[in-house]
Amino acid sequence: MLPETNEFPIIQIEIAKIKFLNPRTRNKVVHEEIKESIKKRGLSKPISVRAIDEDDFKYALICGQGRIEALVALGETIIPAIIRDVSEEDAYVMSLVENIARRRPRSNELLQVIKDMKIRGLSDSEISEITGYSSNWVSSINMLLDKGEHKLLSAVERGNLPLYLAVQFARCETEEAQDILTEAYDKKSIKSRDIIKIKHILNQRTIGNKGAKAAGFYYHKPSKRMTAEELIGLYENSIAEHKSVYNNSKFIKTNLLIVNEIFNIIMMNKSFQNLLEQENLSELPSQILNPINKEASK
Repeated sequence: MLPETNEFPIIQIEIAKIKFLNPRTRNKVVHEEIKESIKKRGLSKPISVRAIDEDDFKYALICGQGRIEALVALGETIIPAIIRDVSEEDAYVMSLVENIARRRPRSNELLQVIKDMKIRGLSDSEISEITGYSSNWVSSINMLLDKGEHKLLSAVERGNLPLYLAVQFARCETEEAQDILTEAYDKKSIKSRDIIKIKHILNQRTIGNKGAKAAGFYYHKPSKRMTAEELIGLYENSIAEHKSVYNNSKFIKTNLLIVNEIFNIIMMNKSFQNLLEQENLSELPSQILNPINKEASK
């Protein structure tokens, strides 16, 4: 016997008069378990509905789809229900809260729930409160959903790719770049800290293919898709080039400082100053020293 409260009285309603606004696909095993439980022990909890005024339906379901389907399978046409005085939007949120609280949904179900809530106008913070996930997590998921990044989302669901890296990969210029990065990460050929730099290389490569001047790691019209191994080679070459540029600039800066120091010393020599005046080169040192000072100060 179901209990009745003063706040929410339980009434018997016709199942045929209930409208399913957001029907969910049920696992057959779970469905059988619910049906067997009701068959042996009866219905332990009423469903929740809200009143509507339609030709074919008098109620809209809030929570209890599994229980209704189980009773229908058992040949029942009537079900105990609580009628809630709430709006359609509030009813939808109540349904989500109860389902998420009752069981942690599978990843693909959760993604669909988040997508539905976003379509209905709920903010990331509101979705965060309902699902129990952080606002940043919800925002990242919505970004991937909006961009249609199904492959990246699948990788996240399987646990093959962290969400923050999926977001980074989604910002690549091309799908090829995404695939290369995902493959390289899956093979453990690259580390998380290298992702941003490698993504930049791939994006620059794409710019090169679109007509930018080739320089360093720019490529033009590759004959075949780059592999993860080729990407690592490209990245290592880029690192070597940058190290070479850095070492050369360091060498030049050191030499400029030495030259600057030499000029400072000889300019203090009276004989050298007299020689410059005799040769009408009194302005030359300042013309030379100023650029040197500027370079040395960088």
